[in-house]
Amino acid sequence: MASAVVVIALVAGGVVWATVGGSSGPECDSRTGITIAADPSMTTVLKSVAPQASENSCFDYTVSAVAGSGIAGELTRGEGAPDLWVADSTGRATTVTRGVNVPTDVVVPSVASTPAVVVGSSLPDLADWVSVMKLPDLRIGSPLDSSTGNAPIVGALASVEKGALSSKDLTDAMTLLAIQQGNVRAADDSEESRLALAESSGVPVVTTEQQFLSHAAATPTTKLAEKVPAVGTTFLDHPMLVTAAADRRDTARDAGQRFARELSGAAGAQALAAQHYRSPTRAPLAGAGVGDVAQIVLRDPSQQTKTLRQWSVVAEPIRTLVAMDVSGSMEERVGTSTRAELLVQAALTGNKLFPNNTAIGMWYFSVDKGGPGQDWIEIAPIEREDHVRPDGRTQREFLNSQAQDYQRYVGGGTGLYDTTLAAYKKVLDTYDPNYSNSIIVLTDGRNEDPGSLGLSELLSQIKALQDPARPIDIVTIGISADADTSALKQIADLAPAGTSYQAEDPTEIPSVLVDAVAARVTAAGR
Repeated sequence: MASAVVVIALVAGGVVWATVGGSSGPECDSRTGITIAADPSMTTVLKSVAPQASENSCFDYTVSAVAGSGIAGELTRGEGAPDLWVADSTGRATTVTRGVNVPTDVVVPSVASTPAVVVGSSLPDLADWVSVMKLPDLRIGSPLDSSTGNAPIVGALASVEKGALSSKDLTDAMTLLAIQQGNVRAADDSEESRLALAESSGVPVVTTEQQFLSHAAATPTTKLAEKVPAVGTTFLDHPMLVTAAADRRDTARDAGQRFARELSGAAGAQALAAQHYRSPTRAPLAGAGVGDVAQIVLRDPSQQTKTLRQWSVVAEPIRTLVAMDVSGSMEERVGTSTRAELLVQAALTGNKLFPNNTAIGMWYFSVDKGGPGQDWIEIAPIEREDHVRPDGRTQREFLNSQAQDYQRYVGGGTGLYDTTLAAYKKVLDTYDPNYSNSIIVLTDGRNEDPGSLGLSELLSQIKALQDPARPIDIVTIGISADADTSALKQIADLAPAGTSYQAEDPTEIPSVLVDAVAARVTAAGR
């Protein structure tokens, strides 16, 4: 019997194994190339199995790593789409294929499995996944792009289904987590980079058992350990799907079934074990990993899609213009402080809530504050919080310094209506489609500018300016019981996602800002 020769060639970022010459495999009149896109963590295993799969079939397999953020684009390339896709989880596969209107055509429900885990140098006991979401300095992947990033949300959703957690608690935790992640997400955001950060700084990360054990094998002196919350964890089940163009689907399915048989054989099982994967049965690894852990499964998988939609809303960068009242009434005392002093502290605290990718500008307003006939004065144009100004300070640092200088602007009446209209026009004229655009108006009173437009005219002018292609949220915050809550609510109600709040105590403003973000999340989940 002639020996087989496997020719390995590099093609288009992947590796293709083509069997030539004699072989103990099947007799082939022709050979068919099959492309496999895979979650990056799976490519080492798939590439190790591909030569044998090629030799034992009439297919030549090409394996390429495709990150979660790029797979949707690959699946919509028509004839150029991969024939097969090994996703990180069934939930992720379903979400992506439905999102790009491609059939969810599963060849094998699972080729391997691995549980989601929490890794850190000094982890507390973790009761549930909300406890994980609240860990200081937690790092996760994007829930929209990976099942490890989504694990805390799915785990918390399961607690909601069981009645152990309220939907509001989940929304609040998810809102704060999204804000935190916007602040810390690195440009090189990958499982490996997050584990490296955990190794160097001790911050907790959500990853998989497989990724952690691979990291530990490469880092014998690691100080990290892995844990699973007491309620259990989600499993990445790595399904294989047919994603080929319509005229190749039957061929791709046959090729996928043959490849899956190789993976389930002795050589495939050895390759999976070498990379610290569990079998599709989720049986614990021998002498390694987190052992036998309960699997979390949602009773209603559609809740995951809805909650991811909520995350996408809150994770969308915010671009806002904040208009702060500096009228004379801000000097009124509240206990041992003035409204102005409390508002400054609230502004400084609130500014910490915005992630670095937030673009924020600031105006102060009373009556004629910017000169005759102009009730507002620009303190800072709209820029990202991490934008470096000509003086070397970031936008965040500059806004904080201006808030501390707030009281020198206090004086005069309240020019609410003209300022609100001007702020809306400013954000509309400079609209950025890459952001969620909004205005935030904070006032302790009611309109006192005798020369300004009235409420009905303000409302009609904003209605006339509204453009569905450039939606602008309106958030109004009344400070103290003196605020004109009726007018503020009517103004906010002009925007579909507008919200109005009353903070009778200015110390409530930071929580009100969180509530405003949370309201966007709740609305997205309806």
